[in-house]
Amino acid sequence: MSETINASEGTDSNRPQPARRAGRGFLRRVVYPIAVIAVIAGVIWYIERGDNGATSPTGERYGPVDMPAQLLTSGIKVAPKEGAMAPDFLLEDLEGGELRLSDLRGKPIVINFWATWCAPCRKEMPQFVQAYEKYKDQGLEIVAVNLQEGKDISAKFADDYGMRFKVAIDRDGEVGDAYNLLGLPTTYFVDKAGVIRSVFTGPFQSQERGTSVQGAIEASELDQRIAAIIGSEPGP
Repeated sequence: MSETINASEGTDSNRPQPARRAGRGFLRRVVYPIAVIAVIAGVIWYIERGDNGATSPTGERYGPVDMPAQLLTSGIKVAPKEGAMAPDFLLEDLEGGELRLSDLRGKPIVINFWATWCAPCRKEMPQFVQAYEKYKDQGLEIVAVNLQEGKDISAKFADDYGMRFKVAIDRDGEVGDAYNLLGLPTTYFVDKAGVIRSVFTGPFQSQERGTSVQGAIEASELDQRIAAIIGSEPGP
């Protein structure tokens, strides 16, 4: 009898084991996944919020910046739409310096958002190259803002396409967000007073064999929009 009792007592002593297994199961099912999610979220936060080289030599963060008070126009708000003042931004350029949009005040500006992976961007870029050569003596500035690709990729593309105008790097896409981009390419035409006169989303495409590409904007449209911000008649 005593042996039976001892055996029974030995069995009872092992009964807490299922509870321990349940505890380990809880860790696997709940605690560990939460910990993994927290780590991933932390990494994403660090990448998005960390500098990652996104700070100018003066310590100012690249991206959207406040418009200098002396450049604001009474009665005209700052917004990425026609009739408003173009939002200011500070970005690094391909020359190792930086570009502040408001430093170009007094000149007609074309702001073109693009990326090398964007086939329409690649197709239309030669037209901007030609337009810059045609209108640069009239003060035209073209600011080609590369979206989230970096200097090495942008520099090679700019060299291949003969882009002699300003190329800025929007590493984290914050300037693109500030301009409410709906797609690439998108182009803003800004007059000498810093006011956006027109916005075009999609590629400028040239005419082929005397007929317009279906659904495309005529080649002369780019000249017309540039002429509107220069204040002259469109060139031939």
